[in-house]
Parts: sequence; C-alpha cells; structure tokens
Amino acid sequence: MALKDLSFLIAIRFLKAKKAGFLSFVTILSYTCIALGVAVLIVVTSVMNGFERELRERILNTIPHASIEGMKPIENWERIYSELKKNEEIIGIAPFIESQSLLTHKGEVFGTKIFGVIPDLEESVSVVSGFMIQGSMDSLEKDSFNIVLGLTQSRRLGAGLGDEIALMIPDLNSSFAGYFPKIKTFTVSGIFRVGSPELDQTNAFINIHDLSVLTSLDNKVTGLRLKFNDLFKANYLSLLALSEAEKVSNQFLTTSDWTNSYGSLFEAIMQERVLVGLLLFLIIVVAAFNIISMLMMIINDKRSQLAILKTIGMSNFEIQKIFIYLGTIISIIGTIIGFVMGLLVTYFLSTDYMEVLMSLLMRDSYFINYFPTDIRWNWVSTIMISTLIMTISVCLYPARLASKIYPSKVLRNE
Repeated sequence: MALKDLSFLIAIRFLKAKKAGFLSFVTILSYTCIALGVAVLIVVTSVMNGFERELRERILNTIPHASIEGMKPIENWERIYSELKKNEEIIGIAPFIESQSLLTHKGEVFGTKIFGVIPDLEESVSVVSGFMIQGSMDSLEKDSFNIVLGLTQSRRLGAGLGDEIALMIPDLNSSFAGYFPKIKTFTVSGIFRVGSPELDQTNAFINIHDLSVLTSLDNKVTGLRLKFNDLFKANYLSLLALSEAEKVSNQFLTTSDWTNSYGSLFEAIMQERVLVGLLLFLIIVVAAFNIISMLMMIINDKRSQLAILKTIGMSNFEIQKIFIYLGTIISIIGTIIGFVMGLLVTYFLSTDYMEVLMSLLMRDSYFINYFPTDIRWNWVSTIMISTLIMTISVCLYPARLASKIYPSKVLRNE
C-alpha cells in the first residue's frame, strides 16, 4: 500500500517539477489538446443532434409521412379512408385537395400551393396547428372561406389577420372564350411559421369543401395524407397502404413518402454527424501522442532519479505505475476541463442572443436559421470514456520503457 502511495506521490512530483521550459510547454499542450478535443466533440455532436431533432420534429412531423394520390381525382375516398383505418400502423389519415394558385392583396401577387383540408383530420397527420403564431386551423370551417397562410406569404402580401385577399385558381372547364381563372375572396384567419422556407412560403390552407367548390370536384379529392407509428418505416408502410387502398378503389393510385423530399437531407445529417465526429476525434489522437512525447521526455530527464528508485528497492511494476499515474492525471484533468468548456459553449449557442444573431445572418435562407442544440448524455459519456481509454492506454508504452532502465548503466557516470 505504501509503495502504491509512493508511486502516486512521485508522479505528482514529476508533474510539478518543471515550472518552465519545453517540457512544461508539452505538458500544457497535452492538457489543451485533450480539453479542446472533448469540448469540440461535445459541441459539434450536440449541434448535429439538434439539427436531427429539428428536422424530425419541426419538418418531418409537419409534413405527412406519406400520401396516396390518383392519376385523376379520387372519387370513393371515404371507402379508402375506412379501409386504411383498419391498419394499426397508420395513426392518422386526412383527405386533401391540392391546387396551384395566386394570392393577391393590395396590388401584391404571390404564387402558392393551396390545400383544401378538413381541420380535425389534418391535425392527425400534421402539426402545423402547433406552429400557429396567429389564429387557428379550426377557423377553416365549411363555407367560411377563411384561409391560413405561412408567415412568409403574409409578409410578402402585406396581409394580416382579418384582412381579405383574392385567391385565383385555374378553371379546367373552358368556355366559348377560352380558359379563365376562378377568383374568390378569402379572409386571413391564421398565420403559421414552421421555420422551413419551403413550407412557410409555398403552402396555404382552406377548407376542403371550399376548394372543392372552386375546382368543381364535387366530393372528389386529390389524395389522402398518412401518418405512421414509425416514420422511418414510411417507405414500406406506404406501399402496404397503397395495396390496401387499391383493393377498394377502381382507380390507378400512386404513393410517395417523406423520403422522396427530405430523405437525402436526413441521411446527409446522419452521415455528417458520424464523419465529423470521427475527424474531430483526431484531436484526441494528437493529444495522445503529446502525452507519449511528454512521458518520454520525463523519462529522459529523470533517468538518474528512476535508477536510484530502483536501487532502493522499487520494482519495475511500481516504476510503470508512476507514468501510468502521470498520464491518467493529465487525461482526467483535460477531459473534465473539456467537458465543462463543451457544456458552456453549447449552452451559449442555444441562448436567445445567438438565435437573434443567426437569424440576422441567415435570414430566411435555411429551414433552420439558428443553432439547435441537443445534449445527449449517452453521447457525452461515450466521448469522455473513449477519450480516457485512449489517452490512458498510450501511457503503457512509455511506462514499460521506464521500467527497463538499468541502474548500473545510468549511474556509472554519475
């Protein structure tokens, strides 16, 4: 027990022995590399995890997981709806009508996609209602001729809650004078902001009956939106839902899911998170080599003292433990400093100040114009444990060399 304490005390003494000089610089560099590596890994993985969470919760839960559409408007959508309700994997179904349109207000004209929806059913497949900044999706009642706009649309049109705007949609029925658009005045009853430019500036919602009247579809719909228990199984489950829908429909139907529009982006974030983490882990590797260099320099500097320790009875194993203790102390202190730094920087990135700054820099160019952070403690613990294992394990080689010092050779010229 005494020898164990002695090895630790000698390690502390060796660590404090050099107050200045190159050896001290290498020691400080070892601390710094470990701390920076841990801190950067925590910050980057937290931000990447935040992007994944925002994409999944803000975007993928805002759009339907999948949709079933027809080559022409679907006539018996109620039968398809009833059939799909039997599928336990489907937790939400909502019919919709989609049409290209123009919105006008006070001389401003803006093109958009207009969706006719049933508000109660739409909430089962989309969380747009949870991103309302004014008004409500429940205002889209039958024959109310209310409209819900994205924030970008309302700003470009200069239309606020309660304002009247003109909606123009193409009329597919030609008259003797040709094709003319249908125009109808709607009242803005809600404004939403999801945070995705694609959604905030291209999607507007009205009641499905109101759009059905304007498009002369009677009781037909463009398709049905679906939401599944597991969005990552959407590709398989959408094909299964398609086969079930075709059993009760005499029309040719097609299906698409979220992977067609956002799949590549989601996969890119997943891959980049892993690749960036591996690249940044090279900082830890550099720190490990710095520890080896520092220990080798201490061995060369303390050869005579090590030789004397061996002559008074210290075993090779106890000599090895001196340098294992040295590397462990540096590794633990550097990891703790990096842990604290990483958490502080991550917290700073999630403050309101940074959100305002990033909003000013990015404007509306990206679907997320701030730093989303998501500290996952299993990731943080993995980073810290792997850092400790790597930096401590590299101490074994210098420790083994130190134990092979022969006192007779070292002390011959002393």
